[in-house]
Amino acid sequence: MRTLKLAALLIVIFFSLSKINAQSNQNDSIKLDYTRIYSLALDGNPKQVLPLLETDPTKKIAEKDLKFKTDFENRFKFEEDKSDFLENRKSKIDELLKIYRDYWRLSFLNKEKKNDSLIMKNVSNFLKTNFPPAEKLTLNEDSINVYQKKYIASLGYHTTGFGKTGSLYDLLVWKTQKDTVYKLNYDGKETPVKVYFMNDFITLGWSEYATLGRYYPAGWATKEALFCVKKAYDLKSETFRVSYIGHEGRHFADYKLFPYLKGVGSADLEYRGKLTELALYSKDGLYKRLQFFINNGNYESENGHSIAAYCVIRDLSRYFFHNDYEKDIEKWKAVPSKKINEAAAVILKQNTKSLEKIPNVEKFIKQ
Repeated sequence: MRTLKLAALLIVIFFSLSKINAQSNQNDSIKLDYTRIYSLALDGNPKQVLPLLETDPTKKIAEKDLKFKTDFENRFKFEEDKSDFLENRKSKIDELLKIYRDYWRLSFLNKEKKNDSLIMKNVSNFLKTNFPPAEKLTLNEDSINVYQKKYIASLGYHTTGFGKTGSLYDLLVWKTQKDTVYKLNYDGKETPVKVYFMNDFITLGWSEYATLGRYYPAGWATKEALFCVKKAYDLKSETFRVSYIGHEGRHFADYKLFPYLKGVGSADLEYRGKLTELALYSKDGLYKRLQFFINNGNYESENGHSIAAYCVIRDLSRYFFHNDYEKDIEKWKAVPSKKINEAAAVILKQNTKSLEKIPNVEKFIKQ
């Protein structure tokens, strides 16, 4: 189980016109809408990206963007995946990863179909065939989780186990990890928490696959410890202190405060993690994070991160602008960063009080 973390900003790349066509307008050059592309992919909709990649062959396209277009279409446009996804991550779990890759792709391209039973059946059959101890495996999530973990550990790797990120079963597998202890301070209490720094990933799951490696879970929390994808962060940066330690530390505390909130990565847990970030970020990081939440918020999504981003922007928009979803980042920048920090902290505190009034609360922000 884990929480999808998205720490980087989306960048739209603009192309300059050549000297030969300097007199022409910008329509002579193709621009890919990366903000929209990655937002759709992260919401599990790479199929909807394909029309955005349809280009006029008479117009110029930068080499970098042509490569992205080609690679994305090779992965999702055709009947089979023609990309080098599997070839570039050869390991002892090749056949298992292929099962997951095919499941992710089928789920993306046929969203109306629910494929949970298919992945459970395929992984169960694989484990029974390739891992003798799994002969006692039964067809349910807990049993698959136990034997998949044992199988991957027997090969010398680490994994999160059999569980979902958002609406899809995920597969994260890495080769090495080291742990250290951080002291976190929440609600006036200092708590030592073990943090595992993970390296040498074979797979970072469906979001990595959907975005061609641009985005992936950068870390998550369990009830016992925090896990960090080391390559995702500069450990001296504000992003690490806020979007990782702050956000994941909030989850770590909330697992004890509200143990019945629905699952790791739930909309409610993510809502509280994202408000924590906005309460802590300094000026530059704050507005960048707000822009990311604006771009990726989707109340109708099956992804808890997208729902939470929407609800954070919704509630802060009501607080400052008296509307339900302010998209104009320039209006946000007109609000002093300290005021936004304070408002996020107030809304988080209000949410805590609301949750405390509901015994065994499972969900709140989206009933």
